Amino acid sequence: MIDVYTRPSARAHLDPRTIRRRCTKLLELVGRSDAEIAIVLTDDVEIRALNGTYRQKDKATDVLSFPQSAPDFEPPLGMALPLGDVVISVETAARQASKDGCLPRVEAALGRSEGHPWSTVDETTFLLVHGVLHLLGHDHMEPEERAVMEALEHQLIADLFSRRRRTV
Repeated sequence: MIDVYTRPSARAHLDPRTIRRRCTKLLELVGRSDAEIAIVLTDDVEIRALNGTYRQKDKATDVLSFPQSAPDFEPPLGMALPLGDVVISVETAARQASKDGCLPRVEAALGRSEGHPWSTVDETTFLLVHGVLHLLGHDHMEPEERAVMEALEHQLIADLFSRRRRTV
C-alpha cells in the first residue's frame, strides 16, 4: 500500500497520483511491490523542522527517509513489508529543478544531453528513488556506498523514465 500525503503548501506543484504511480513502478523494480510506504509531500518549513529534530541539522533539505523495519526483515506470509516514510520538500524540488535542471549524473543515466528540461515532478521522482533506496538500507556516506547507491539511482531512474513514456 502506498499512501501519499500532500500538505497544502505542496498541492500547487504536482499531482500526488503521479507520485503514487511512479512509486508503484519503483517498488516493482526493486522487488518490493508488496511493501507499505508513506510519502509526504511538504515544504521547506516542515522538512527543516524534521531535519532539526531527527538529524540535528537546522536547515531545509530535499528528502528525508524514516525506515520502519530492518533492511533484511522479511514479513510473515501474507503481511506487507512496512518500508517506512519518505518526506520530500516539493518547494526544494521545484527550486532544484529550475536552478540546476537534471543532475549531470542523472542525464547520463537517461542518455540525455546536458540542459534537457527537468520538471518538478521529475526531480520529486528522483528524490523518491533516493529516499526509497535509503529505506532499503542503502547509504552514501562512504565512497563505496555512494558508488553503489548512485548506480542504483541511475538504473532505477532510467527504468522509470523509459517506462513512463509508455505507461504514465
